[in-house]
Amino acid sequence: MLISYSLAFVRNTYKLIFIVCPLLKSNLDQKATPKFLKKHNEALLLREIYAHEAVSRVQLAKLTKLSKPSVTELTQGLIEKGLIFEIGPEDVPDKVGKKPTLIALNADAYQMICVVIHNTTIVVSLLDLRVQVIEVEKVPLNGSTGNDLVDLLARAIKRMVDKATRPILGISLGSPGIIDTLNGVIHLTANFGWHNLPLAQILTDQFQVPVYIGNDTNFAAMGEYRFGIAQGVGALLVVEVGEGIGVGILDDGRIIHGSTYAAGELGHTPFPFLDDVCICGQCGCLETLVSWWGLKRHAEVLLKQQHAVLLRQIVGDGPVTSDAIRTAFEAGDPDIIALVDKAANYLGRALVIVINLLNPYYVVLTGSLLTFGDRFIDTVRTTVHDHTLPYITSRTQIVAEPLDDKSIMYGAGAFLLERELGL
Repeated sequence: MLISYSLAFVRNTYKLIFIVCPLLKSNLDQKATPKFLKKHNEALLLREIYAHEAVSRVQLAKLTKLSKPSVTELTQGLIEKGLIFEIGPEDVPDKVGKKPTLIALNADAYQMICVVIHNTTIVVSLLDLRVQVIEVEKVPLNGSTGNDLVDLLARAIKRMVDKATRPILGISLGSPGIIDTLNGVIHLTANFGWHNLPLAQILTDQFQVPVYIGNDTNFAAMGEYRFGIAQGVGALLVVEVGEGIGVGILDDGRIIHGSTYAAGELGHTPFPFLDDVCICGQCGCLETLVSWWGLKRHAEVLLKQQHAVLLRQIVGDGPVTSDAIRTAFEAGDPDIIALVDKAANYLGRALVIVINLLNPYYVVLTGSLLTFGDRFIDTVRTTVHDHTLPYITSRTQIVAEPLDDKSIMYGAGAFLLERELGL
């Protein structure tokens, strides 16, 4: 009994730390001052106001367990800050006496700049506090890397800052790579030539607003949890398969970063019977098969062996491209179909390991490899269910979501809202 109580206490304390973390940032060693407690209680109220289209102070007192005088004082302060506003009396038929006044979030109090960096484009969006898009711009990278890419990014953000009509709450940016979100440092994004780049500080110095940097797949998981297909489901994986493999992991609605911010690097896990050298230098990584570059390399081997006749007709003497592989697959080339089936099977076996370890409720598959359609997705699902205990996957849903910028953008916005307003 004592052990159970202690474990429950640790879990609840752990959750409390994460609730207050956005407000305290790195100051968890400081005592809970009255100023902090007020900020914490304001965040409690804001979360409930954010979750409702309109809500009364009486309802807020019940939802937050705060006293009515405290709710009145705190909401007045939030009104003065412009974050909420009164919209009039509640419409309650046959209610005797004074009707309670409803309050709502002022979505136009601030605007947010959310950025998604892909291998070929930068997508910069201007959002309100309800993550509704006000403006969006897509900028081609045109091969830019290193400092040139940083300059291109800064110019794109500057153009969006100039379009803002309200104060900027902050900038939140999702990028591929291993990223120290706490300190805003991109440790490694090989395709962009970024190594230990303090991007958050660079952008903060230039724009004088808070800046947050996160891994794009982690932000995609946060976006699906807060505003997407898995809304409200805290035990969640987002698995993106395309040029590589990225896995975003949420536990109780919180991103799992890992000790070096590299959690989710499933693509560089070695698997039996895969013996090709990976771009990372290791041998037998999952990405040597389950990625576009991996599929291209396998397809080239098939052509050298005089297999994949339909693919040969499509590419002729030219290079093997992802479009050519997809076209050959759709045309019924048996060797390419077998190759894609093999990739789906290996992805499923990889997910078996992750599901057995984490037991998520949702696994959201996304990425450009899903353009192979239902056969690819169904093979992944079948492989998972054939190699896991039925009880473990009894509540696990594997769903497919087409890749777009929205989930990453929503996640970037959600992260910014959490860090700056406690939402």
